[in-house]
Amino acid sequence: MKLNTLFYACVSFIFISVSCSENPDEKSMESSVTEVLVADPLHGLRAVNLNENELDIQIYIPEKYYDDEDGYPRFIQPIINHNLGEAKWEVTLPGKSRWYLVIEENVDDSSTILDELDRLKSFDFFSYNIVEQTDSSLVYTKSLNVENTTLDSLEMVKDAYYHFLCKRKINGFNLTFKSADMKDFRKPTVDQMLTSAKFAF
Repeated sequence: MKLNTLFYACVSFIFISVSCSENPDEKSMESSVTEVLVADPLHGLRAVNLNENELDIQIYIPEKYYDDEDGYPRFIQPIINHNLGEAKWEVTLPGKSRWYLVIEENVDDSSTILDELDRLKSFDFFSYNIVEQTDSSLVYTKSLNVENTTLDSLEMVKDAYYHFLCKRKINGFNLTFKSADMKDFRKPTVDQMLTSAKFAF
């Protein structure tokens, strides 16, 4: 009986001495570290395979659903325009007129974003404002180059139309992703299409 009491007393003493000997500064450092949450860039997007259209990649498109006749949600499939043998794919979504992604395959990867900037500068009737530029992508606004306009600069920025271009090498293909040249897009749509291009695999 004395042995059991002595054993419990020793265990209690060791437990108390270990818990009291911890450094209080370490506890405060541990509690001051916070975790930073980062938004998922692919939230609201769904992967779509382009194998049936002669391109061995997957891209992301917005998740859009409709209810079928039985009340079950069905995924709205994108419309992919591609002529067999051509190196161009146009991806649109029914019911979302502002999504128009163009994918072009290049024979070599020698063209760069700087080459695209030079090409854009060659068009005299448009003015371009670079919003974001990296080694592989470009986001810019396009507006008519009118010398005598009645719009003030704030109104022109508010009504700016965005476009993007992204160059990637995926599965041996040298690809250029871009917004359709003859369409005008708002910034959220361009951001979604650029995310689709950056995360294509």
